[in-house]
Amino acid sequence: MKLFDAHSHMHMGPRGLVIPAAVEQTPFTFDGAAIMSTHPRDYIKVDSIVSGLRDRDYRAVPCYGIHPWFLYDVLTSSDEEVDWLGELKQRLIDHPDAIVGEIGLDGNRWVEVEQSDQSEESIWKRERVLACPMELQRKAFEEQLVLAAELQRPVSIHVVSAWGELFAAFDNVRERMKHKHEQMAVQVADSQRKRRKPKPKLLPPKIYFHAFSGKAGALPSIRSACTKGNIQLEDVYFGFPPAIKNFYAPKTPGIMKEIGIRQMLLETDLEDATSAWDDLKRGVTGISEALDMTESEVATTTYNNVHR
Repeated sequence: MKLFDAHSHMHMGPRGLVIPAAVEQTPFTFDGAAIMSTHPRDYIKVDSIVSGLRDRDYRAVPCYGIHPWFLYDVLTSSDEEVDWLGELKQRLIDHPDAIVGEIGLDGNRWVEVEQSDQSEESIWKRERVLACPMELQRKAFEEQLVLAAELQRPVSIHVVSAWGELFAAFDNVRERMKHKHEQMAVQVADSQRKRRKPKPKLLPPKIYFHAFSGKAGALPSIRSACTKGNIQLEDVYFGFPPAIKNFYAPKTPGIMKEIGIRQMLLETDLEDATSAWDDLKRGVTGISEALDMTESEVATTTYNNVHR
């Protein structure tokens, strides 16, 4: 039985390419990974890891996009020739099997800023601001979503303390894509327009909420937002990496049950892949316990989910 890591940052680790493998005897084997970029400077490293995995006959998916933690650095670059969105688009065109990720919104990534008041009292009143203003996050997130929708690529999304912003972004992207499709329809001949066609997808065709941190009560709103974009619920996935503390939270088994195994993927979210095998196995064990399934059932189903 094969295990696929749906969200890896192996290219950012100290050892680069590492093939996760079990020390003990196990029925599971490593199948491959989706290698998630966080910044344009990652793209070449992602390509190198993907090539290395494929050369060793593992499945590897290149993923290009800008993470909200690093977005401000990209948007405020002093290089006037930087066209991050154009570069991303060209990457996706050059790699037809690539997906868009890791992108998203983070309302809980803070940095301290200097204050003019340098008095002794001011050290107890240090001002914090988001690492990237939410307005800029929203704009960049929406542009990357539109690009994924236009090119019909899946997305891997990071959302922390920003669900309201995500729903608003989805609303805007749906309207933009609806307008684009309406303009295209005007150019279609009357005879063709009369033919019944499926509703166009107004959001990326597959949506993966990596390291899901929302509550069970948020799931109906997430599903509604996706279905409004003509995305089938079977194409909406969630992940729970053991490296993130939410994996061990008391609420998590109930959330997993609400989601169901057919909408779950295994992931590590690790940079140092020497620990990836242990975390893949922990993921299998945690899901099996939450859903009262065998580990073999979890491994088989999550693997099939990747290939759906």
